[in-house]
Amino acid sequence: MERIYMLECAAGARAAKQARGLPTGRSAKLNATTRVGAAQRIKEGAIPEPVAAELGVSRSTLYRELRKHRESTSREHVSQEG
Repeated sequence: MERIYMLECAAGARAAKQARGLPTGRSAKLNATTRVGAAQRIKEGAIPEPVAAELGVSRSTLYRELRKHRESTSREHVSQEG
């Protein structure tokens, strides 16, 4: 019974945040500036594992954040062409 109440309360809180336009869920490990810096270092030839260690994230998190960076830059590139 308590678990059901807790889940309903959490769902209500999430819905309220979404209605106000606020982000829900866990925050990102890397911000946009850090993402750009990591992408630049790897583009220049740095090995991803040490870059991830310096940023304090796992290799898979670094790759996921780099994919977000590529997607955002490709969207910006497409919007500038149109």
